[in-house]
Amino acid sequence: MKKTLLVLIITLVSFVAFGNGLLEEAALRAAEVNAAISELNLPWKAGVPGALNEFAVHGITDLDSIIEKWHGEIELPERVELKREGDFSIQATTRWGQLISALFVYFPNWDIDIPAGSFIQIHTPIKNQAFHGTCWAFATVAAFESALMVQKDGFGGEDAYEPWELQDDSYDFSEQFASFHDIDWDVYIESVYDPVQSDVIIQDSNADVGGNQIFSTYNSVRYGLPLESDFPYSKFDFNPWITWNPTNNKWEDNIVKSTKTVQIYYADELGWLGFPYEVYINAVKEALVRFGALGVSFRVPADYDFYTGGVYIPTTKTLTGGHAVTLVGWLDMAGLKAAFPDIIDPAAESVTVNDPFSGLSWAATEFWVIKNSWGDWGWNGYYVVPAVSKQLYEFSANNGYGISSWMIEYNAMYVPIFEEAYEIEDIDFNEDGVVDEDDFKLLIANMFTANPLFDISIPKDGWVDHEDVSRFLMIWNSMID
Repeated sequence: MKKTLLVLIITLVSFVAFGNGLLEEAALRAAEVNAAISELNLPWKAGVPGALNEFAVHGITDLDSIIEKWHGEIELPERVELKREGDFSIQATTRWGQLISALFVYFPNWDIDIPAGSFIQIHTPIKNQAFHGTCWAFATVAAFESALMVQKDGFGGEDAYEPWELQDDSYDFSEQFASFHDIDWDVYIESVYDPVQSDVIIQDSNADVGGNQIFSTYNSVRYGLPLESDFPYSKFDFNPWITWNPTNNKWEDNIVKSTKTVQIYYADELGWLGFPYEVYINAVKEALVRFGALGVSFRVPADYDFYTGGVYIPTTKTLTGGHAVTLVGWLDMAGLKAAFPDIIDPAAESVTVNDPFSGLSWAATEFWVIKNSWGDWGWNGYYVVPAVSKQLYEFSANNGYGISSWMIEYNAMYVPIFEEAYEIEDIDFNEDGVVDEDDFKLLIANMFTANPLFDISIPKDGWVDHEDVSRFLMIWNSMID
């Protein structure tokens, strides 16, 4: 009890000099979190986020209003849970089927060398969403930028434990533009429930009400992304919407589009598509190494906002919304101890995780490194969290529980794919110098085989299926046009 009281007093004294209502409230909450951390003997520290100083300068005193903006990721509602009615007589811009066709559910090839120790993928520097609920757009753009460096420029990650060492500013695309193209949630939800509709309606909205990466990654395919300099991010405009603010009339000349989106399907109450734990973890790692940083999301415990270093494990089961971030790598125990020598015991062989949601405990030896979008926050803009354990994964699959929602494995993960240049020879399977129906028939005849000649999907997955047919038709139609 004395130790807990001492932690509380030290934290309060450290921040009393701020003299701002916002910062004082944050100091009180951080002190409470540190007291809980101390009582539970958890391997992380809490404090007042440096980013709050900028909010204070802009006259914002309500901490909860900031947290509401920070937690701007929205889960997709299930059909059976919807209670609203709708009547739609006008066709909207996009349908769910179109969106799903732009996704590629990834399975590991087992032909990529996965680093045995720690690994950080190349990625762009920390950014700041400020007073908008646009974390989902920042996660999407961060993955887009990393993917370009890995897939187009041939850059890659390395064994490192300080993620900022792998920052690269080769690309800087517009989160403002991505945020402007959110989904109209009212139209979407009502169309899901409407029995007249054969497919869900997806319609754009620029309201600042939160979003989801499944829509923003699709928009990276159909709209692409302009440069940050063409659509600069507006941090503190205090509008309940995202403004359209191009700085020149030639912004479209700088648009870059992705071709498709790799999706790592989430580990739900059935496990990951029925596959063993090792296959799931390898899919995440392989996609990260092969394609670039991954956009991920989770439900946010109330103490998360005050993280300053170490391995984040919740002290509370109270959730305060959703958040989208960017997975940039992982640490083994050696990397973790090098990263946090003042928090992690140098003799430790593992970190004990007591999960307040599942009630399970395990000895963690592998940890995700995640890039946030809150500027001066956490561990120089990043945080570290344990990877899901085999114990929790199998418990979830066997008991219909699902991965604990504070973990990134709770939701799907995304990274863009950029189409390689193609030649007629790629789909001229009979080598007669033309692409025609005969080539298509050959492809169909080899469906559900491992014939490498017909594995033309991007990315190649060692299997001939609908993805290869889809790419054949796309190339063929472009030749006809």
